[in-house]
Amino acid sequence: MSKLRKHSDQPDHKKQMARTVKQRMTIVISFLMVILVVLIFGIGETWWSTWMVEHRKQLVGVVLFFAVFLVVLSPVIVEATSNTRTLSGPGKNPQGPWPE
Repeated sequence: MSKLRKHSDQPDHKKQMARTVKQRMTIVISFLMVILVVLIFGIGETWWSTWMVEHRKQLVGVVLFFAVFLVVLSPVIVEATSNTRTLSGPGKNPQGPWPE
């Protein structure tokens, strides 16, 4: 396979991986938002266990923290999964294993 053909296939793979990660992140964030709405408005509170009712504010805080955390870090997560760097192995360091 020529080098030109390899390079043309690689961006498609990266785009597909980025698209997949974005879709999964959207699903996870949407799921967290649904849980957050249920907790904030008390939907179905009669079916909740007593510890959930007692600690509702703490649960809202934890779910909101994870949702904001994922929203803020989603560009970094997508970039890290689609553009992975290959680590240099043994023998790749021009200065030797222990620079002096």
